[in-house]
Amino acid sequence: MFRIIFLGIIFYLFLYSTVSAQTKDSIPFVPDRPGMATPPYIIHGNIFEVEEGIQYENSTDGVIRNQNFLFSSVLLRYGLLENAEIRIQTDFAYNIIDGVNHSVVYGFDPITFGTKIKLSEQRGVVPNLSLLFNLTLPFIGKNEFRPDNAAPSFYLLMANDLSETVNLCYNYGIIWDRSSSVPTHFYAICLGVTLNDKLSTFIEGYGYLNQTAKPDFYLDAGFAYLIADNLQADITAAGYLNSFKDYYLLNIGLAWEINKESSTR
Repeated sequence: MFRIIFLGIIFYLFLYSTVSAQTKDSIPFVPDRPGMATPPYIIHGNIFEVEEGIQYENSTDGVIRNQNFLFSSVLLRYGLLENAEIRIQTDFAYNIIDGVNHSVVYGFDPITFGTKIKLSEQRGVVPNLSLLFNLTLPFIGKNEFRPDNAAPSFYLLMANDLSETVNLCYNYGIIWDRSSSVPTHFYAICLGVTLNDKLSTFIEGYGYLNQTAKPDFYLDAGFAYLIADNLQADITAAGYLNSFKDYYLLNIGLAWEINKESSTR
Protein backbone atom coordinates (compact mmCIF):
# COMPACT_ATOMS: atom_id res chain seq x y z
CA MET A 1 0.00 0.00 0.00
CA PHE A 2 2.71 2.51 0.98
CA ARG A 3 4.69 1.75 -2.18
CA ILE A 4 1.58 2.43 -4.29
CA ILE A 5 1.06 5.77 -2.50
CA PHE A 6 4.78 6.61 -2.94
CA LEU A 7 4.66 5.89 -6.68
CA GLY A 8 1.44 7.86 -6.97
CA ILE A 9 3.05 10.92 -5.40
CA ILE A 10 6.01 10.65 -7.79
CA PHE A 11 3.72 10.34 -10.82
CA TYR A 12 1.58 13.32 -9.75
CA LEU A 13 4.58 15.60 -9.17
CA PHE A 14 6.12 14.60 -12.49
CA LEU A 15 2.87 15.11 -14.41
CA TYR A 16 2.05 18.43 -12.77
CA SER A 17 5.56 19.83 -13.18
CA THR A 18 5.69 18.77 -16.84
CA VAL A 19 2.36 20.43 -17.64
CA SER A 20 3.09 23.68 -15.80
CA ALA A 21 6.85 24.03 -16.44
CA GLN A 22 8.33 27.16 -17.93
CA THR A 23 11.86 27.37 -19.27
CA LYS A 24 14.09 29.28 -16.86
CA ASP A 25 17.46 29.53 -18.53
CA SER A 26 18.69 32.08 -15.98
CA ILE A 27 18.28 29.61 -13.09
CA PRO A 28 21.50 27.62 -12.52
CA PHE A 29 21.42 23.84 -12.29
CA VAL A 30 22.89 22.98 -8.87
CA PRO A 31 22.13 19.39 -7.73
CA ASP A 32 22.61 18.26 -4.14
CA ARG A 33 25.09 15.62 -5.29
CA PRO A 34 27.97 14.82 -5.32
CA GLY A 35 29.53 14.88 -1.86
CA MET A 36 28.21 14.95 1.69
CA ALA A 37 27.72 18.71 2.02
CA THR A 38 24.32 19.85 0.76
CA PRO A 39 24.29 23.19 -1.08
CA PRO A 40 21.68 25.77 -0.01
CA TYR A 41 20.30 26.23 -3.53
CA ILE A 42 16.73 25.07 -4.05
CA ILE A 43 14.64 23.75 -6.93
CA HIS A 44 12.43 26.59 -8.16
CA GLY A 45 8.69 26.40 -8.66
CA ASN A 46 7.34 23.54 -10.79
CA ILE A 47 10.79 22.06 -11.51
CA PHE A 48 11.16 18.31 -10.89
CA GLU A 49 14.60 16.77 -10.33
CA VAL A 50 15.79 13.19 -9.93
CA GLU A 51 19.16 12.38 -8.35
CA GLU A 52 20.25 8.75 -8.63
CA GLY A 53 23.41 7.07 -7.36
CA ILE A 54 25.14 3.71 -6.91
CA GLN A 55 27.45 3.33 -3.91
CA TYR A 56 29.86 0.84 -2.35
CA GLU A 57 30.92 1.34 1.28
CA ASN A 58 33.46 -0.78 3.19
CA SER A 59 34.37 -0.54 6.87
CA THR A 60 36.22 -2.72 9.37
CA ASP A 61 37.32 -2.56 13.00
CA GLY A 62 39.86 -5.38 12.57
CA VAL A 63 37.36 -8.06 13.58
CA ILE A 64 34.13 -7.35 11.72
CA ARG A 65 33.92 -6.23 8.11
CA ASN A 66 30.81 -4.41 6.96
CA GLN A 67 30.11 -3.98 3.25
CA ASN A 68 27.12 -1.93 2.16
CA PHE A 69 25.93 -1.61 -1.44
CA LEU A 70 23.34 0.95 -2.50
CA PHE A 71 22.19 -0.27 -5.90
CA SER A 72 19.70 2.55 -6.22
CA SER A 73 19.91 5.65 -4.07
CA VAL A 74 17.15 8.01 -5.21
CA LEU A 75 16.44 11.60 -4.21
CA LEU A 76 13.38 13.27 -5.76
CA ARG A 77 13.13 17.07 -5.51
CA TYR A 78 10.20 19.26 -6.50
CA GLY A 79 9.98 23.05 -6.46
CA LEU A 80 6.82 23.72 -4.46
CA LEU A 81 7.33 27.49 -4.13
CA GLU A 82 9.96 29.98 -5.27
CA ASN A 83 11.72 29.65 -1.90
CA ALA A 84 10.90 26.06 -0.89
CA GLU A 85 11.15 22.53 -2.24
CA ILE A 86 9.88 19.15 -1.08
CA ARG A 87 11.99 15.98 -1.17
CA ILE A 88 11.59 12.20 -1.00
CA GLN A 89 14.54 9.85 -0.61
CA THR A 90 15.09 6.10 -0.37
CA ASP A 91 17.68 3.44 -1.24
CA PHE A 92 17.83 -0.22 -2.11
CA ALA A 93 20.56 -1.57 0.18
CA TYR A 94 22.49 -4.87 0.18
CA ASN A 95 24.44 -5.32 3.40
CA ILE A 96 27.10 -8.01 4.10
CA ILE A 97 28.67 -8.48 7.53
CA ASP A 98 31.64 -10.84 8.00
CA GLY A 99 33.22 -11.64 11.35
CA VAL A 100 32.29 -14.16 14.00
CA ASN A 101 29.13 -14.72 11.95
CA HIS A 102 28.18 -14.07 8.34
CA SER A 103 24.96 -12.23 7.52
CA VAL A 104 23.34 -10.78 4.42
CA VAL A 105 20.39 -8.38 4.55
CA TYR A 106 18.90 -6.56 1.59
CA GLY A 107 15.85 -4.47 0.87
CA PHE A 108 14.58 -0.91 0.78
CA ASP A 109 15.74 1.60 3.36
CA PRO A 110 12.96 3.57 5.06
CA ILE A 111 11.59 6.54 3.14
CA THR A 112 12.72 10.02 4.17
CA PHE A 113 10.51 13.03 3.50
CA GLY A 114 11.94 16.50 3.70
CA THR A 115 11.85 20.16 2.74
CA LYS A 116 14.53 22.71 1.97
CA ILE A 117 13.63 26.35 2.65
CA LYS A 118 15.56 29.32 1.32
CA LEU A 119 16.31 31.90 4.02
CA SER A 120 18.66 34.42 2.37
CA GLU A 121 20.92 35.09 -0.60
CA GLN A 122 24.61 35.85 -0.26
CA ARG A 123 25.41 39.46 0.63
CA GLY A 124 29.13 40.06 0.92
CA VAL A 125 30.47 37.74 3.61
CA VAL A 126 26.94 36.83 4.72
CA PRO A 127 26.38 33.39 3.16
CA ASN A 128 23.69 31.98 0.95
CA LEU A 129 21.55 30.27 3.62
CA SER A 130 18.86 27.57 3.67
CA LEU A 131 17.29 25.24 6.22
CA LEU A 132 16.82 21.52 5.51
CA PHE A 133 14.45 19.34 7.54
CA ASN A 134 14.18 15.56 7.02
CA LEU A 135 11.96 12.96 8.67
CA THR A 136 12.67 9.23 8.27
CA LEU A 137 9.57 7.11 8.77
CA PRO A 138 9.63 3.94 10.95
CA PHE A 139 6.93 1.95 9.13
CA ILE A 140 8.19 1.74 5.54
CA GLY A 141 11.11 -0.35 4.25
CA LYS A 142 12.98 -3.48 5.32
CA ASN A 143 12.39 -4.31 8.98
CA GLU A 144 16.13 -4.54 9.76
CA PHE A 145 16.71 -1.03 8.32
CA ARG A 146 13.77 0.76 9.93
CA PRO A 147 14.23 3.17 12.86
CA ASP A 148 12.48 2.36 16.11
CA ASN A 149 10.74 5.73 15.93
CA ALA A 150 10.39 8.57 13.46
CA ALA A 151 13.91 10.00 13.03
CA PRO A 152 14.15 13.77 12.36
CA SER A 153 17.19 15.75 11.29
CA PHE A 154 17.84 19.48 10.85
CA TYR A 155 20.59 21.15 8.82
CA LEU A 156 21.82 24.69 8.28
CA LEU A 157 23.11 24.89 4.70
CA MET A 158 25.50 27.73 3.84
CA ALA A 159 27.65 28.72 0.87
CA ASN A 160 29.81 31.62 -0.28
CA ASP A 161 30.99 32.30 -3.82
CA LEU A 162 34.65 33.21 -3.31
CA SER A 163 35.09 34.01 -7.01
CA GLU A 164 33.42 33.19 -10.33
CA THR A 165 34.95 29.70 -10.24
CA VAL A 166 35.44 28.91 -6.54
CA ASN A 167 32.69 28.16 -4.03
CA LEU A 168 32.80 27.29 -0.32
CA CYS A 169 29.87 25.23 0.98
CA TYR A 170 29.45 24.30 4.64
CA ASN A 171 26.78 22.56 6.73
CA TYR A 172 25.90 21.95 10.34
CA GLY A 173 23.28 19.39 11.26
CA ILE A 174 21.61 17.62 14.19
CA ILE A 175 20.52 14.03 13.53
CA TRP A 176 18.43 11.67 15.62
CA ASP A 177 19.26 8.16 14.48
CA ARG A 178 17.20 5.00 14.36
CA SER A 179 17.50 3.87 17.96
CA SER A 180 18.95 6.52 20.29
CA SER A 181 17.47 9.69 21.79
CA VAL A 182 20.95 11.26 21.89
CA PRO A 183 21.47 13.38 18.76
CA THR A 184 24.50 13.20 16.51
CA HIS A 185 26.07 16.44 15.31
CA PHE A 186 27.17 16.61 11.67
CA TYR A 187 29.45 19.04 9.89
CA ALA A 188 30.79 19.33 6.35
CA ILE A 189 33.08 21.84 4.63
CA CYS A 190 33.40 21.63 0.85
CA LEU A 191 35.59 23.62 -1.55
CA GLY A 192 34.32 23.44 -5.12
CA VAL A 193 36.13 24.64 -8.24
CA THR A 194 34.68 25.06 -11.74
CA LEU A 195 37.37 23.94 -14.18
CA ASN A 196 35.50 24.83 -17.37
CA ASP A 197 31.89 25.17 -18.59
CA LYS A 198 31.31 21.40 -18.16
CA LEU A 199 33.75 20.02 -15.58
CA SER A 200 34.00 20.83 -11.86
CA THR A 201 35.79 19.26 -8.92
CA PHE A 202 35.61 19.39 -5.14
CA ILE A 203 37.38 18.36 -1.96
CA GLU A 204 35.55 18.04 1.32
CA GLY A 205 35.94 17.25 4.98
CA TYR A 206 33.02 15.99 7.06
CA GLY A 207 32.39 14.25 10.35
CA TYR A 208 30.02 13.11 13.07
CA LEU A 209 30.13 13.99 16.78
CA ASN A 210 28.19 12.06 19.40
CA GLN A 211 28.34 11.96 23.20
CA THR A 212 28.27 8.17 23.27
CA ALA A 213 30.96 7.44 20.65
CA LYS A 214 34.33 8.73 19.52
CA PRO A 215 34.28 11.36 16.75
CA ASP A 216 34.53 10.22 13.14
CA PHE A 217 36.29 12.39 10.57
CA TYR A 218 36.26 11.77 6.82
CA LEU A 219 37.69 13.20 3.62
CA ASP A 220 36.20 12.93 0.15
CA ALA A 221 36.75 14.35 -3.33
CA GLY A 222 35.28 13.98 -6.77
CA PHE A 223 34.28 15.37 -10.13
CA ALA A 224 31.03 16.41 -11.79
CA TYR A 225 30.47 16.66 -15.54
CA LEU A 226 27.63 18.68 -17.06
CA ILE A 227 26.36 16.61 -19.99
CA ALA A 228 23.57 19.13 -20.75
CA ASP A 229 22.07 22.16 -19.04
CA ASN A 230 19.81 19.86 -17.04
CA LEU A 231 21.87 16.65 -16.79
CA GLN A 232 24.99 16.01 -14.68
CA ALA A 233 27.14 12.91 -14.04
CA ASP A 234 29.48 12.63 -11.04
CA ILE A 235 31.93 10.39 -9.21
CA THR A 236 33.12 10.55 -5.58
CA ALA A 237 35.61 8.68 -3.39
CA ALA A 238 35.75 9.03 0.41
CA GLY A 239 37.74 7.60 3.27
CA TYR A 240 38.30 7.66 7.01
CA LEU A 241 40.81 10.45 7.73
CA ASN A 242 42.89 8.34 10.14
CA SER A 243 43.01 5.19 7.99
CA PHE A 244 41.53 4.73 4.53
CA LYS A 245 41.89 0.94 4.84
CA ASP A 246 39.43 0.96 7.77
CA TYR A 247 36.78 2.84 5.81
CA TYR A 248 36.30 3.87 2.20
CA LEU A 249 33.42 4.69 -0.10
CA LEU A 250 32.89 4.93 -3.86
CA ASN A 251 29.87 6.60 -5.45
CA ILE A 252 28.77 7.39 -9.00
CA GLY A 253 25.53 9.00 -10.07
CA LEU A 254 23.40 11.31 -12.18
CA ALA A 255 21.22 14.35 -11.55
CA TRP A 256 18.49 15.30 -14.00
CA GLU A 257 16.03 18.20 -14.05
CA ILE A 258 13.36 16.40 -16.04
CA ASN A 259 11.10 19.21 -17.18
CA LYS A 260 13.70 21.93 -17.71
CA GLU A 261 14.54 22.55 -21.35
CA SER A 262 17.95 21.04 -22.09
CA SER A 263 20.70 21.94 -24.50
CA THR A 264 24.06 20.27 -24.87
CA ARG A 265 27.04 22.58 -24.73
